[in-house]
Amino acid sequence: MKNLLIALFALPMLFVACNKESDTPTQIPIIAELTLTSDAVVEYDINGGEGVITYTYTPGEIDSESEITGEIASLKIECDAEWIEIAESVMLKDDIHYTVAKNDTGEERQAIITATYNELSFIVLIKQSIDTPFKGWGIVGTMNEWDAAKTIVMEEADGYYAAKAVKLTTEDKFKFIKDGDNAQNRGGNGQPANPDYFYTAQSFGSDIRVSKAGTYDIYLNAKEDTYYIMSEGKSPAEAMEPLAPGENLYEVYGNFEGEKMRLTTDKRYMVAKGIKFNDTTAEFDIRMNEDEKVFGAKEDATYAVEEQIAVAEGDTKIKVEVEADAKYDIYYRADLSSVWLMPAGAKPMIWVEATGIAFSTTNFAINLKGDGLELFFDFYCGEDAENNIIPEATYYVDDDNDGGYNFNLENEYDIRIDGFKTKLKSGTMVIKHISGGYDITVDVESIHNHVVKAHYAGPIGEIAIMGHPITNPE
Repeated sequence: MKNLLIALFALPMLFVACNKESDTPTQIPIIAELTLTSDAVVEYDINGGEGVITYTYTPGEIDSESEITGEIASLKIECDAEWIEIAESVMLKDDIHYTVAKNDTGEERQAIITATYNELSFIVLIKQSIDTPFKGWGIVGTMNEWDAAKTIVMEEADGYYAAKAVKLTTEDKFKFIKDGDNAQNRGGNGQPANPDYFYTAQSFGSDIRVSKAGTYDIYLNAKEDTYYIMSEGKSPAEAMEPLAPGENLYEVYGNFEGEKMRLTTDKRYMVAKGIKFNDTTAEFDIRMNEDEKVFGAKEDATYAVEEQIAVAEGDTKIKVEVEADAKYDIYYRADLSSVWLMPAGAKPMIWVEATGIAFSTTNFAINLKGDGLELFFDFYCGEDAENNIIPEATYYVDDDNDGGYNFNLENEYDIRIDGFKTKLKSGTMVIKHISGGYDITVDVESIHNHVVKAHYAGPIGEIAIMGHPITNPE
């Protein structure tokens, strides 16, 4: 039977070869081909990576020496480099996948991958350097398949590393890596990051993710180990401190752009800065944990800029007359139930300590201390005081006032700002009696043009020098 098949296959060819009068050329059998279609030389950096080899196979005609078997045709693969992970064989016509390990040898290296089918073969040269894909910091994550070779490179800018206009979903996760090396990374704290806040960048921390999908400008301060996921166009200077576990969120809601802004801690105050109102009357309130508690004006009135405004729980808006296009800072003291609307850059002053002494019925001294500020007033009362209680009055810096209530400008100093002594130039101190203490308002200007507007309410302690302690009013 076999000889019969061979004879039948050979008959047409014999007929063509013998017919000299025919114009049909002699047919040549098709030769099998195995052809590489991907790159013959592939280069990797120090981090290595994954690769795919593609090829085509064209089978030739079965000749008299070939035998048909029941085995599935496969491609034999050889590579003697331990740093390349690859299968020993794949089914014919399937792609060849391999993985190149990180190069920790400190030297460049190369290896050959050989693919063979019967007597057909091709080779691929793999080269690996000790170079990193980039220097500095970058971002790898689900958005680039955690592939260091596809790192989003961060540019240096004003002490930060920055990657602009990065699109993130709430499902995306990422980390910061240095010099393209996954082993040098910074992550988060396991909690979703809120836009426009700053967080600690922890070595080998958890994958970072955002609480809200969007396009962000991402910053890293590698020296301070902090990172910032900012709304497009915002800088790290505008970032807010994240809430501590159990901490209440305080925000200002009002008639300004964005309609709400978080209050952040500034020593004894909470503050929202750089607010520009939409009208010449600012209207706002303070809210804790969105609508859990709302604090408005204790009295429904229109107040002045820099005025201390008493607040209480309720829905009465705080109203303040403001200038068009001017920026303001809102300060809030929960312990004093007070709010101030200050010109941008200015800060209200609440004295944290007040002491005083009476040297006679007409000569008193009061020392007021606050954050970075200290005032010392030695003044004369034009009429006798009784029981060492300072008379209610307005006291002047000017020695020539007719009322007789004036500061003594011959003191060693009248004012200290951040520890530096300066003299007073002008101003007033208004003293009122309250239950168990004094209500003191100060509005003074130093010779260096420092303007101080401050308020104190409470008892006055004793200065440890010779004299009679000032008695608080009943």
